[in-house]
Amino acid sequence: MEVEIQDEKHTGRVAAVFGDEVSANAAKQKLIDNGISSKVISIVKPDDSAISMKIEPESRGIYKGIIKSHGWLGLIGMIVGALIATALVLSGPEMTQSNPLYTYFVFVFFGVMFGMMLAGAISLRPDHDPLITKTVEASHEHHWTVIVQTDDGDEIDLVKKLLEGSAISMSETF
Repeated sequence: MEVEIQDEKHTGRVAAVFGDEVSANAAKQKLIDNGISSKVISIVKPDDSAISMKIEPESRGIYKGIIKSHGWLGLIGMIVGALIATALVLSGPEMTQSNPLYTYFVFVFFGVMFGMMLAGAISLRPDHDPLITKTVEASHEHHWTVIVQTDDGDEIDLVKKLLEGSAISMSETF
C-alpha cells in the first residue's frame, strides 16, 4: 500500500524572469512550440494582483495535502510511540514496567506530536520559497515571469534548456 500525502497535481515548477512583456510572451510561445502545454504555463506581470494564484494555483490540493500529511504522519507517530512504549513496558527499566499507563501516554503523545511536526515541515514546502521570493521580487521590480508547472523531470530540463539564454534569471522546484 502506497500512502500519498501530497495532493498537488504539479509539484515541480520553473520560473524564468524576463525584462519585458514581449520577451515573456516569446518565451511562452517558444515553450508551446516545443511541446509544453499552454495549460501549465502562466505569466506573472509586474505588480500582478493574481500572483499568488499563478505561483501556487493548487491551493485546494495543498490544503488536502496538509490534512492528509498531518493525519497519516500523526497516526504513524502514534503507532511508533505505542511500539516503543510496549518494548519499554515489556523489558525496559522498572519505572516503565511499573507505570505502563504513563509510559504509553508519554510515548504515544510524543509520537503523535513528532509525526505532526514532521507533517508541518513537509507542508511548509520550503523548497518553494526561493521560486516564490524571486517571482515576487521580479514583479515588484517591473519584470515579467514565466512559470511552468509540471511533474515531469525531463520537461523541467527542457524548459530550463529552452529559456536559459533569454531569461534574466531562473529558479526551480521539484
